[in-house]
Amino acid sequence: MMTGKYRISAGGRPPEDVKLFPESGAQDFSGDSKVFNNPEKEKHVKQKLTRALRIVANDLENIPIGLIVMWGSLVCCYNVNAHIACSAGFALGRVGHTISYELELQPHRAWGWGLGIVSSSLLAANGVIGAFLL
Repeated sequence: MMTGKYRISAGGRPPEDVKLFPESGAQDFSGDSKVFNNPEKEKHVKQKLTRALRIVANDLENIPIGLIVMWGSLVCCYNVNAHIACSAGFALGRVGHTISYELELQPHRAWGWGLGIVSSSLLAANGVIGAFLL
């Protein structure tokens, strides 16, 4: 939803979408045909779109592998409470990263990313230890 919103405002939707959003101006996939009266506004809108696209890319890099590790370690986890805590930490870290990225908060963004990575690593360790003790 966030990416779509910023694509509309930057003019980066398919040309036929102008029928859905006539007040948003020209659309042409790249945003080149959109006319901005204010260069600062144009810069801001395009930065917001780039930020949204990077959030999605980062989520696509981290969430699938985190979920695979989470589900895999659940099969043979050593400590159930550790699994629950690390799963919650992973979710909290990813949500925190996304919110911090959107709001341009640093070092909060790094903390969110780090919490997700540490939680994934601990989930993997919990699963490996549990597998060896079966």
